[in-house]
Amino acid sequence: MNLLLTINLELMLQAVPVLLLLAFTTWLISLAIDDVSIVDYIWSLLSLAAAATYAYHTGIESTVSLVMLLMVSIWAFRLTFFLMKRGRNQPEDRRYQVIRKNNSPNFGFKSLYLIFIFQGFIAWIISTLFVPVFDAGSSQETAIAWSLWHSAGVALWLFGLVFESIADNQLHTFNQKVVADSQTLNTGLWRYCRHPNYFGEFCVWWAWFIFAIPTASLWILVAPLTMSYLLMKFSGVGNMEKGITSRRPDYQAYIDSTNTFFPWKPSLKISGNI
Repeated sequence: MNLLLTINLELMLQAVPVLLLLAFTTWLISLAIDDVSIVDYIWSLLSLAAAATYAYHTGIESTVSLVMLLMVSIWAFRLTFFLMKRGRNQPEDRRYQVIRKNNSPNFGFKSLYLIFIFQGFIAWIISTLFVPVFDAGSSQETAIAWSLWHSAGVALWLFGLVFESIADNQLHTFNQKVVADSQTLNTGLWRYCRHPNYFGEFCVWWAWFIFAIPTASLWILVAPLTMSYLLMKFSGVGNMEKGITSRRPDYQAYIDSTNTFFPWKPSLKISGNI
Protein backbone atom coordinates (compact mmCIF):
# COMPACT_ATOMS: atom_id res chain seq x y z
CA MET A 1 0.00 0.00 0.00
CA ASN A 2 1.18 3.53 -0.77
CA LEU A 3 2.90 4.95 2.30
CA LEU A 4 1.05 8.21 1.75
CA LEU A 5 -2.21 6.43 2.56
CA THR A 6 -1.08 4.38 5.55
CA ILE A 7 -1.20 5.32 9.20
CA ASN A 8 -0.07 3.55 12.35
CA LEU A 9 -3.50 2.37 13.52
CA GLU A 10 -1.96 0.33 16.32
CA LEU A 11 -0.49 3.53 17.73
CA MET A 12 -3.79 5.36 17.36
CA LEU A 13 -5.62 2.63 19.27
CA GLN A 14 -3.36 3.29 22.26
CA ALA A 15 -5.12 6.63 22.70
CA VAL A 16 -8.68 5.24 22.73
CA PRO A 17 -8.83 4.14 26.42
CA VAL A 18 -7.16 7.40 27.49
CA LEU A 19 -9.72 9.51 25.65
CA LEU A 20 -12.63 7.39 26.89
CA LEU A 21 -11.45 7.69 30.48
CA LEU A 22 -11.12 11.46 30.24
CA ALA A 23 -14.53 11.79 28.58
CA PHE A 24 -16.22 9.44 31.08
CA THR A 25 -14.72 11.19 34.11
CA THR A 26 -15.82 14.61 32.85
CA TRP A 27 -19.29 13.22 32.19
CA LEU A 28 -19.56 12.07 35.81
CA ILE A 29 -18.59 15.55 36.97
CA SER A 30 -21.20 17.07 34.65
CA LEU A 31 -23.88 14.92 36.29
CA ALA A 32 -22.83 16.12 39.72
CA ILE A 33 -23.00 19.81 38.78
CA ASP A 34 -25.79 19.45 36.18
CA ASP A 35 -23.79 21.29 33.51
CA VAL A 36 -22.54 19.55 30.36
CA SER A 37 -20.87 22.68 29.01
CA ILE A 38 -17.76 21.69 30.98
CA VAL A 39 -17.03 19.43 28.02
CA ASP A 40 -15.57 22.57 26.40
CA TYR A 41 -12.90 22.60 29.10
CA ILE A 42 -11.56 19.23 28.01
CA TRP A 43 -11.83 19.69 24.25
CA SER A 44 -8.20 20.78 23.85
CA LEU A 45 -7.08 18.39 26.60
CA LEU A 46 -8.48 15.47 24.60
CA SER A 47 -6.22 16.40 21.69
CA LEU A 48 -3.30 16.81 24.08
CA ALA A 49 -4.05 13.43 25.67
CA ALA A 50 -3.91 11.77 22.25
CA ALA A 51 -0.68 13.55 21.29
CA ALA A 52 0.93 12.77 24.65
CA THR A 53 -0.06 9.11 24.30
CA TYR A 54 1.60 8.90 20.89
CA ALA A 55 4.69 10.65 22.25
CA TYR A 56 4.85 8.24 25.20
CA HIS A 57 4.62 5.12 23.06
CA THR A 58 7.06 6.29 20.38
CA GLY A 59 9.45 8.21 22.55
CA ILE A 60 10.66 11.70 21.76
CA GLU A 61 13.77 11.03 19.74
CA SER A 62 13.81 14.19 17.63
CA THR A 63 13.46 17.94 17.89
CA VAL A 64 10.45 17.76 15.59
CA SER A 65 8.57 15.44 17.98
CA LEU A 66 9.47 17.57 21.00
CA VAL A 67 8.33 20.81 19.37
CA MET A 68 5.07 19.20 18.22
CA LEU A 69 4.27 18.09 21.77
CA LEU A 70 5.19 21.51 23.18
CA MET A 71 2.94 23.32 20.69
CA VAL A 72 -0.04 21.09 21.46
CA SER A 73 0.56 21.42 25.21
CA ILE A 74 0.77 25.22 25.19
CA TRP A 75 -2.30 25.50 22.98
CA ALA A 76 -4.33 23.04 25.07
CA PHE A 77 -3.57 24.50 28.49
CA ARG A 78 -4.06 28.08 27.28
CA LEU A 79 -7.48 27.29 25.84
CA THR A 80 -8.61 25.22 28.83
CA PHE A 81 -7.59 27.82 31.41
CA PHE A 82 -9.27 30.59 29.44
CA LEU A 83 -12.54 28.68 29.06
CA MET A 84 -12.54 27.85 32.76
CA LYS A 85 -12.02 31.52 33.61
CA ARG A 86 -14.75 32.59 31.22
CA GLY A 87 -17.22 29.96 32.44
CA ARG A 88 -16.70 30.52 36.17
CA ASN A 89 -19.99 31.24 37.97
CA GLN A 90 -21.87 31.10 34.64
CA PRO A 91 -24.93 28.94 33.85
CA GLU A 92 -24.82 26.14 31.32
CA ASP A 93 -23.95 27.44 27.86
CA ARG A 94 -26.95 28.32 25.67
CA ARG A 95 -25.89 25.78 23.01
CA TYR A 96 -26.03 22.92 25.49
CA GLN A 97 -29.32 24.10 26.96
CA VAL A 98 -30.84 23.62 23.50
CA ILE A 99 -29.32 20.13 23.22
CA ARG A 100 -30.60 19.28 26.70
CA LYS A 101 -34.12 20.41 25.79
CA ASN A 102 -34.12 18.48 22.50
CA ASN A 103 -32.92 15.26 24.14
CA SER A 104 -34.98 15.09 27.31
CA PRO A 105 -35.95 13.03 29.21
CA ASN A 106 -32.90 11.04 30.38
CA PHE A 107 -30.55 13.66 29.01
CA GLY A 108 -28.01 12.87 31.72
CA PHE A 109 -27.36 9.41 30.28
CA LYS A 110 -27.74 10.51 26.67
CA SER A 111 -25.15 13.24 27.14
CA LEU A 112 -22.50 10.56 27.70
CA TYR A 113 -22.55 9.55 24.05
CA LEU A 114 -24.14 12.62 22.45
CA ILE A 115 -21.59 15.03 23.87
CA PHE A 116 -18.69 13.50 25.79
CA ILE A 117 -17.90 10.37 23.79
CA PHE A 118 -18.64 12.28 20.59
CA GLN A 119 -16.06 14.91 21.55
CA GLY A 120 -13.57 12.16 22.32
CA PHE A 121 -14.23 10.55 18.96
CA ILE A 122 -13.65 13.82 17.10
CA ALA A 123 -10.43 14.38 19.03
CA TRP A 124 -9.30 10.87 18.12
CA ILE A 125 -10.06 11.39 14.42
CA ILE A 126 -8.19 14.69 14.19
CA SER A 127 -5.26 13.22 16.10
CA THR A 128 -4.35 11.61 12.77
CA LEU A 129 -2.37 14.80 12.27
CA PHE A 130 -0.06 13.96 15.18
CA VAL A 131 0.48 10.26 14.47
CA PRO A 132 2.82 10.61 11.44
CA VAL A 133 4.93 13.19 13.27
CA PHE A 134 5.51 11.06 16.36
CA ASP A 135 5.70 7.83 14.37
CA ALA A 136 8.46 9.27 12.18
CA GLY A 137 10.32 10.45 15.25
CA SER A 138 10.22 7.07 16.99
CA SER A 139 13.88 6.40 16.22
CA GLN A 140 16.97 8.23 15.04
CA GLU A 141 16.85 6.25 11.79
CA THR A 142 13.36 7.43 10.80
CA ALA A 143 13.46 10.87 12.43
CA ILE A 144 12.88 13.78 10.06
CA ALA A 145 15.42 16.59 10.17
CA TRP A 146 14.26 20.11 10.92
CA SER A 147 13.30 22.00 7.75
CA LEU A 148 11.74 25.24 6.53
CA TRP A 149 8.34 23.52 6.70
CA HIS A 150 8.77 23.14 10.44
CA SER A 151 9.87 26.75 10.89
CA ALA A 152 6.92 27.99 8.82
CA GLY A 153 4.54 25.81 10.83
CA VAL A 154 5.83 27.14 14.16
CA ALA A 155 5.58 30.73 12.90
CA LEU A 156 1.96 30.33 11.78
CA TRP A 157 1.10 28.45 15.00
CA LEU A 158 2.50 31.30 17.09
CA PHE A 159 0.57 33.85 15.06
CA GLY A 160 -2.67 31.88 15.42
CA LEU A 161 -2.17 31.31 19.14
CA VAL A 162 -1.50 35.00 19.83
CA PHE A 163 -4.36 36.12 17.56
CA GLU A 164 -6.82 33.77 19.26
CA SER A 165 -5.62 34.72 22.74
CA ILE A 166 -5.99 38.45 22.09
CA ALA A 167 -9.46 37.97 20.58
CA ASP A 168 -10.58 35.80 23.51
CA ASN A 169 -9.37 38.33 26.07
CA GLN A 170 -10.94 41.27 24.22
CA LEU A 171 -14.32 39.55 24.17
CA HIS A 172 -14.06 38.44 27.80
CA THR A 173 -13.19 41.98 28.92
CA PHE A 174 -16.06 43.40 26.88
CA ASN A 175 -18.58 40.93 28.30
CA GLN A 176 -17.52 41.78 31.83
CA LYS A 177 -18.14 45.49 31.22
CA VAL A 178 -21.44 45.15 29.37
CA VAL A 179 -24.48 44.74 31.62
CA ALA A 180 -27.05 43.78 28.98
CA ASP A 181 -26.52 40.79 26.71
CA SER A 182 -27.62 42.85 23.73
CA GLN A 183 -24.51 44.71 22.61
CA THR A 184 -21.91 43.66 20.08
CA LEU A 185 -18.14 43.98 20.33
CA ASN A 186 -16.86 45.58 17.14
CA THR A 187 -13.50 47.00 18.18
CA GLY A 188 -10.00 45.52 18.37
CA LEU A 189 -9.61 42.34 16.34
CA TRP A 190 -13.40 42.05 16.29
CA ARG A 191 -13.50 45.08 13.99
CA TYR A 192 -11.88 43.08 11.19
CA CYS A 193 -13.92 39.86 11.37
CA ARG A 194 -16.82 38.60 13.43
CA HIS A 195 -14.98 35.56 14.76
CA PRO A 196 -11.27 36.35 15.19
CA ASN A 197 -10.92 33.70 17.90
CA TYR A 198 -12.08 31.02 15.46
CA PHE A 199 -9.75 32.40 12.80
CA GLY A 200 -6.84 32.08 15.24
CA GLU A 201 -7.84 28.46 15.94
CA PHE A 202 -8.06 27.87 12.19
CA CYS A 203 -4.47 29.12 11.83
CA VAL A 204 -3.26 26.82 14.62
CA TRP A 205 -4.54 23.66 12.91
CA TRP A 206 -3.27 24.61 9.46
CA ALA A 207 0.06 25.49 11.07
CA TRP A 208 0.29 21.94 12.40
CA PHE A 209 -0.54 20.66 8.93
CA ILE A 210 2.37 22.66 7.48
CA PHE A 211 4.59 21.39 10.29
CA ALA A 212 3.67 17.79 9.42
CA ILE A 213 4.15 18.10 5.64
CA PRO A 214 7.66 16.52 5.73
CA THR A 215 6.05 13.26 6.91
CA ALA A 216 4.54 12.96 3.39
CA SER A 217 1.33 11.51 4.83
CA LEU A 218 -2.04 12.36 3.33
CA TRP A 219 -3.63 11.71 6.74
CA ILE A 220 -2.40 15.07 7.99
CA LEU A 221 -5.14 16.71 5.90
CA VAL A 222 -7.95 15.17 7.96
CA ALA A 223 -7.53 17.43 11.01
CA PRO A 224 -7.32 20.88 9.38
CA LEU A 225 -10.16 20.09 6.97
CA THR A 226 -12.34 18.77 9.80
CA MET A 227 -11.56 21.72 12.05
CA SER A 228 -12.19 24.19 9.23
CA TYR A 229 -15.64 22.67 8.73
CA LEU A 230 -16.41 22.66 12.46
CA LEU A 231 -15.26 26.26 12.91
CA MET A 232 -16.99 27.69 9.85
CA LYS A 233 -20.15 25.61 9.54
CA PHE A 234 -21.00 23.19 12.34
CA SER A 235 -20.18 24.19 15.92
CA GLY A 236 -18.45 27.50 15.24
CA VAL A 237 -19.72 30.41 13.18
CA GLY A 238 -22.98 28.80 12.08
CA ASN A 239 -23.98 27.78 15.60
CA MET A 240 -22.88 30.99 17.30
CA GLU A 241 -24.75 33.28 14.92
CA LYS A 242 -27.99 31.29 14.90
CA GLY A 243 -30.71 33.63 16.18
CA ILE A 244 -28.19 36.19 17.39
CA THR A 245 -29.83 39.15 15.66
CA SER A 246 -32.94 38.67 17.78
CA ARG A 247 -30.84 38.93 20.95
CA ARG A 248 -28.57 41.73 19.76
CA PRO A 249 -30.33 44.41 17.69
CA ASP A 250 -27.02 45.92 16.49
CA TYR A 251 -25.64 42.63 15.20
CA GLN A 252 -27.20 42.95 11.74
CA ALA A 253 -25.26 46.16 11.18
CA TYR A 254 -22.16 44.30 12.34
CA ILE A 255 -22.86 41.53 9.80
CA ASP A 256 -23.33 44.10 7.04
CA SER A 257 -19.99 45.79 7.74
CA THR A 258 -17.66 43.01 8.88
CA ASN A 259 -16.19 39.87 7.30
CA THR A 260 -17.43 36.64 8.83
CA PHE A 261 -14.22 34.68 9.31
CA PHE A 262 -11.15 36.02 7.53
CA PRO A 263 -9.96 39.43 8.82
CA TRP A 264 -10.31 42.40 6.49
CA LYS A 265 -11.00 46.09 6.63
CA PRO A 266 -14.69 46.76 7.48
CA SER A 267 -16.80 47.80 4.49
CA LEU A 268 -18.59 50.45 6.56
CA LYS A 269 -17.42 52.71 9.35
CA ILE A 270 -18.67 51.38 12.66
CA SER A 271 -18.61 52.92 16.10
CA GLY A 272 -16.98 51.14 19.03
CA ASN A 273 -18.78 50.09 22.16
CA ILE A 274 -15.80 50.20 24.49
